[in-house]
Amino acid sequence: MIGVDVRICLRPPEAMVPSATLRRRMNTSNALRRGFVGGVAAALLFSALASSPVAAEEDPKARAQKLFFEGLTDIQAGNKQAGCTKLRESLSLFATPNTLFNVARCDEEEGRIAAAQEYWQRGLSLIDAKDPRAKVAKERIDALDARVPRLRVILPVGQAIGTLSLDGTELAPSRLEAPLRVEPGKHVIVVRAPGREDKRYEVDLAEKERTEVVAGPGPEVVPVEAPKPPPLASGSAEAPPPPAPASGRRTAGFVVGGVGLAGIVAAGITGGMLVARDGQITKDCNDDGVCRKGSEGYTLSQNSGPLLVGNTVAWGVGIAGIAAGLVLVLTAPSGKAGDAQGREASIAPLAVPGGGGLCISGRF
Repeated sequence: MIGVDVRICLRPPEAMVPSATLRRRMNTSNALRRGFVGGVAAALLFSALASSPVAAEEDPKARAQKLFFEGLTDIQAGNKQAGCTKLRESLSLFATPNTLFNVARCDEEEGRIAAAQEYWQRGLSLIDAKDPRAKVAKERIDALDARVPRLRVILPVGQAIGTLSLDGTELAPSRLEAPLRVEPGKHVIVVRAPGREDKRYEVDLAEKERTEVVAGPGPEVVPVEAPKPPPLASGSAEAPPPPAPASGRRTAGFVVGGVGLAGIVAAGITGGMLVARDGQITKDCNDDGVCRKGSEGYTLSQNSGPLLVGNTVAWGVGIAGIAAGLVLVLTAPSGKAGDAQGREASIAPLAVPGGGGLCISGRF
């Protein structure tokens, strides 16, 4: 009997067993898929954090705590300047006893003993009396109290003070009731008062030194006078004074006097004509005044009436005008005080044989 050895080998189809190239493609695809999913998740997480108010603006208290620990770490590493800066920033955000105590140590080491004493006192007020830190704080306060300079500012009694500032900081009157704790070194006091110049006081204090300053206002402000004109050069004539304003009465006097003068001129002309007329009449008429008819003397004697009236009127206008003009001119004020006092004048008619006139009397 012939035995037959049969071996059956089973191999999966080629399509079911990935080749090396196919495996690489599958790995790349899976990596891309995982990267995409991770990127989307990261984007969603970033979006959520960005929209959160805590991420947009960190909590001041948390920020202060972070700065506090960073500041202590810097100081322990030997970088005191950076550490103290972070501690002061932490104190500006949120005050705690430990922050106040550490800032006090920074100020004390940097020479600001007055500020250090204040921080120790502020920190002590925030803790319980049984707190172990209280003993240290009291010791430091007592030690600094003996070193801090004192400056007392006294205002004079009865002096009106506007403002008083120390090193650029205005002080309320209540701050001046007790001596001020100041840092060692130079200090400037400025006093301002209405109507007076600013008064400046400077004082230089060492540790443990105590003094006082009587801070009065400055001198009164002198008003600035207008500049005077420069003097005239030697040899130059001085400018004449301005003419005094003309008086209305004086002007009227000259006008009326001018009219009177014109009347006198007219009276002289008509008087001359009358004298010529009388000569002609005497020539053509006899001693009894009888003139031949048709002669020039006869004609003149018949027409002499208007000329005689005009002469009389001219004399009257002339005399009255000149008199009135003189009165107005002489009694007019000249612009000097008291010049017109004592001037009195009066006009009265004057009757004379064969005519009349005006009489002016008075004191000038």
